[in-house]
Amino acid sequence: MHDSKTSSRAEAGKSYWYFAVLSLLIVPLLLLAACGKKGDPTLKEYEKPAEPSALKAIHREAHIILLWNYPADKESAIADFIVLKSSGAEFEKLAPADKSKRTFEDTSFETGITYSYKIIARNLKGVNSSDSNMVVVTPLAVPPPPSGLSFSIQGHSLLLAWKPAGEGLHYNIYRSLEKGKYGISPVNSNPLSDTSFTDAFNINKTVYYTVRSLRAGAIRDEGAPSEELAVDPAALIPSPLRNVTYFAASDKVFLYWDEPVESWVTGFRIYRKKEGQENYQLLGETQIPVFVDTEPSRENNDYRLHSIGPAKEGPGTELRGVRYIPPPE
Repeated sequence: MHDSKTSSRAEAGKSYWYFAVLSLLIVPLLLLAACGKKGDPTLKEYEKPAEPSALKAIHREAHIILLWNYPADKESAIADFIVLKSSGAEFEKLAPADKSKRTFEDTSFETGITYSYKIIARNLKGVNSSDSNMVVVTPLAVPPPPSGLSFSIQGHSLLLAWKPAGEGLHYNIYRSLEKGKYGISPVNSNPLSDTSFTDAFNINKTVYYTVRSLRAGAIRDEGAPSEELAVDPAALIPSPLRNVTYFAASDKVFLYWDEPVESWVTGFRIYRKKEGQENYQLLGETQIPVFVDTEPSRENNDYRLHSIGPAKEGPGTELRGVRYIPPPE
């Protein structure tokens, strides 16, 4: 009986040590497999990221707009950008900027106070880059917008004009193919001191313009936009044709006129009303300032000629009582 109990205890001891050793072997293997799934940490993840560059500032209305550059191929290694601001000796962190952005707007400032800004990039492990270049700005009160924005078409060019908003101001012109949506970059390469600007005329699309006043300086100090001006080719109406005349041959009537002043005229439309008819009838169209009526009436013929714009006819110019002399039979 004693030997049986002793044997049972020995067997239990062996089982205990068997499972203990087995656990010591299996658990590290499971932990190693789990670590392998996540990916081993590397020193590269702790490297300092590239710093932002070319930081600049624009003061527009109630915003100081910061813009900077960052390599697109290094964007995946960072978590975000951190904006640093100082109005004295110490820099404070503002709200982080998304890593896909290259701009930040600060609305907490006062005119006449000097501020300094820097940008740093922060990687996924919380390691910060070196500082970008620093910009120092002293925003001034922004000027009022210009008024009376208008346009005229001269040849193949569009001339914008506006009334000045004050003495010593400059102007930036903004252009868009979408109503009310404008970018940060003006059409003009440098701020204008004149109150007019010449742009290429787009005959195929409606183009929108607005103008902002600004003070001459590195950060613009740019005010609110002027009223929006839509340049819609479909709304253009050609002027009446000039110097319309004719020559009556033995069986034809040749109509002539001057080239129109508008470069955007697409052609000419000719109407005729024979003697005894109440209304003009469309006779034909041409793209050159000449038209030949090959079937005129032996009685009086009245003609009305129109320029054709991108979508509309201009006012008609009339020739009355035109008659050709048929050859003798």
